[in-house]
Amino acid sequence: MIAPWAHNSDGVVLGRYGLVEDTFIWANDDSLKVYADNLVVRRCVVWQAQNGAVFQFGWSAKRYVQNVRISDVDVIHTDWCTFKKSKCHLSTNNAVLDLGGREVTSFKVNDIVISNIRIESSCPRLVYFKMDPASTGSVTNMHFNNWFVESQTAHEILHNEIQGAFNASLSDWTFTNLKIAGECISSPCQADFRLGHHTENINFRCD
Repeated sequence: MIAPWAHNSDGVVLGRYGLVEDTFIWANDDSLKVYADNLVVRRCVVWQAQNGAVFQFGWSAKRYVQNVRISDVDVIHTDWCTFKKSKCHLSTNNAVLDLGGREVTSFKVNDIVISNIRIESSCPRLVYFKMDPASTGSVTNMHFNNWFVESQTAHEILHNEIQGAFNASLSDWTFTNLKIAGECISSPCQADFRLGHHTENINFRCD
């Protein structure tokens, strides 16, 4: 799938029990939309152009998703800052794992496993998952295993951010063997993660 010009050139969105495998995606909007139950994505290569997320959970009023398995994805470029240099400002739509926009206000997300993700070169932002304050529901049991990031951009205004809402719990996220520039991350501050209000049991561990 190659469509990297216009800012609405999305990659793949699937229904329940969808399968994406052995696929190359070069998109200038969200590459893989995690919108339905029982999805499987494996052995893919993604070139993320100047807009959009690699794994997108946002952009609709409700997000009810469970039992998703994503594995063995090589992200060969994240071009959000490539042509902006020191003036890079990212939108809420730009991260490897993302909750884009403020449209989603009802959540029921559970049992998501994303494993063996390799991100080449410098990545400005891995995670941007901030709920709207009016959100309800929960996002829980999220597991991120063996993510390898060549380097993370050091920038005063770009951060990895995770935040729930008063009536929407965000809990039980585990990052196991997240490595940036060869260093295994064992705490949020080590990888410039900002954990906001209404989050619980967000863990980083090295096995």
